[in-house]
Amino acid sequence: MDWYELEVEGRVTALRRGLCAGVGTDGRAFTCELRGLSPTPVAYDDVVLDSFGVVGASPGVRAWLTGRGSDGRLTLFGTSPELVGTPDQAVAHPLDSIGAMWAAPVVDAHAAHVLASDLQDGAWRLRAYHVDDAIGGGVARGRGFALASEPDTSLAFSFRERGPLVVAGRIGEGADPAPAAWALADLHQPPSPGRDEGWKRVHLAPAPTELTSVAVGRDSGRIWVGGRVENRPAAWEVLRLPFRGLVRSAPVTMPRLELAPETSARGHGRPLVLADDARGDQPVFVAATTRGNRLCWHDGTEWIALPAPDGRLHAACLAGGAIHVLVDASLWSVEDPTAA
Repeated sequence: MDWYELEVEGRVTALRRGLCAGVGTDGRAFTCELRGLSPTPVAYDDVVLDSFGVVGASPGVRAWLTGRGSDGRLTLFGTSPELVGTPDQAVAHPLDSIGAMWAAPVVDAHAAHVLASDLQDGAWRLRAYHVDDAIGGGVARGRGFALASEPDTSLAFSFRERGPLVVAGRIGEGADPAPAAWALADLHQPPSPGRDEGWKRVHLAPAPTELTSVAVGRDSGRIWVGGRVENRPAAWEVLRLPFRGLVRSAPVTMPRLELAPETSARGHGRPLVLADDARGDQPVFVAATTRGNRLCWHDGTEWIALPAPDGRLHAACLAGGAIHVLVDASLWSVEDPTAA
């Protein structure tokens, strides 16, 4: 099967559930709805970003982006590809009022939240806000978390509609938090004092060495957390059961692949990324192995591996009949091999 690279003059810096986004060589942000192997990017004259490009992206009624505008302010942008060339192509919501230095939209047809992070006493802290509170300077939902390093490298998350939102990585308390996953429910409505606003920790066994990805299945709604245990790929299904205390999970039986040792070092990408919106009851993932990157899926009998473009892995999803993978600053796509 052949892989196809998205043709764009610039860098792809974000991928989330059928939407990729980035910044062109002229500084304009672009989005691309992934409806096949040859989608067309759309650039926005009103959204000019710094060299870091789009920080986070999320599909919804609008295509939602976060990034620093030409004025240096971290901003939540709602973009409308069908309105390019009109004054309504983009609406900007600066996030100055919550003091965020990094932010990602958690927005779709139902969910309406923003993940935000800032530096406090030299350490990164993560919080979740309802989108109205993020724009208006309101309070965060539940507790905040310490991150081991900047969110781009230490944090993974995914969600769908009403939730839950699941975050994973080196996240918790202290200067060097251990790998952990946490869940936050009720993403579709503003906080209510009459119900529990707290995060719940996900119990993971065996204990992960590193957590690098979270994905939600398209039809099943299954939630998976992925990473590694020592030098082997690992994944857990987050169980959607009534619970008190820790959220329960079940380990996924994964293929015996050896992950590339360099991916454990900072700045070398993620050793494993799960594909959002995958079909079926098993995760689809891309792993950086000692033999190169591999796209892996379960055909109902056994695990299958397909060579994938090499480079630093960042994210993956299934959309428009294709698997899309963000490698370095390029988007690569292949016809969905799991459809058969």
